[in-house]
Amino acid sequence: MDYNEKLTFYDERTLLVVNPKGLLKQLHVPFQVKCIIPSGLIKTNTMVYVDAVAQHQKFRIMYRVLNQWIPYQHFQIMIRY
Repeated sequence: MDYNEKLTFYDERTLLVVNPKGLLKQLHVPFQVKCIIPSGLIKTNTMVYVDAVAQHQKFRIMYRVLNQWIPYQHFQIMIRY
């Protein structure tokens, strides 16, 4: 996912991704992401699966990865349109 793309929370099992051209992609958990900011036991460049999505007042969107809630900015979604 490019940083120009926008994420929209839909429900805990679905995430909507809109690219700069306005193309919409609906992702259902589990979906794979790549760690770009280390968090706890997850190191940079590690591929992990998101098993839930939640809205968060401070971080906007959180992913549940390895039973931990982590801000979405720590990851890159690996999708193609």
